[in-house]
Amino acid sequence: MAVAAPTGLRPDTSSRILDSAFDCIREIGLTRTTIEDVAKAARLSRQTIYRYFPSKDHVVMALVLREEEKFLDGARSAFAAHDDLEEALYHGTLFCLRFARQHPLLDRLLRTDPETLLPYLTTRAGPVIIRAREVFARQAQLKTWVRADLVEEAADMAVRVIISYALTPPDRSPEVVARDLARILTLALTGKEATRR
Repeated sequence: MAVAAPTGLRPDTSSRILDSAFDCIREIGLTRTTIEDVAKAARLSRQTIYRYFPSKDHVVMALVLREEEKFLDGARSAFAAHDDLEEALYHGTLFCLRFARQHPLLDRLLRTDPETLLPYLTTRAGPVIIRAREVFARQAQLKTWVRADLVEEAADMAVRVIISYALTPPDRSPEVVARDLARILTLALTGKEATRR
C-alpha cells in the first residue's frame, strides 16, 4: 500500500508524523486516534499530514512497515551473528519472538484494539509477509547449502508461524519455541538433523 511521496516532501517530516502517530496510538489506541490527533501531536496542520499520507490507513500501514523494518534489521543482525544455520535460525527467531512480546504497541493493541490491528497482521498483512519472507530466504541461503526448491516455502511458513506465535504467545518459553522451529527448519532445508543441543 506504499504511496509515492509527492516531490518536495521532507523525510524528517514523514518520520515526525509517524513518531506522533506511534505516540497517539500508544496513548489512546488505534481506533480512537485520528489524523487531527496526529497533526496536533506533530505540531503540523492536517493538510500537511495529508500531503504525506492520504488517509489514516496510509499512516497506519507506513507505521507498521517502519516497525517491521526495525524488526527485520534486528532479525538480520541476530541471524548474521552465527555461521551455523540452526544457530542463526534460533537466534533470529528468538529475536523476533522477544521483539514482538516487548514491543510497546503490540501488546496494548492486541488488548484494546484487536479488531483494528489484526487485519494489518493477518488479512492485510501481504506487504509485511512478503518483506519478512524475502529477508528470511536471503539470510538462509547465505549460511549453507539449502534446498532451493524449499527455501521460499520454508521462509513463508516460518514467517507465518512467527506472526502466529507473536499474536498468541504459547505457554512454552520463547527459547524453547525458537529452538524447536530452528531444528525443524534446519532439517527441512538441509536434510540433516543437527547435533542436539
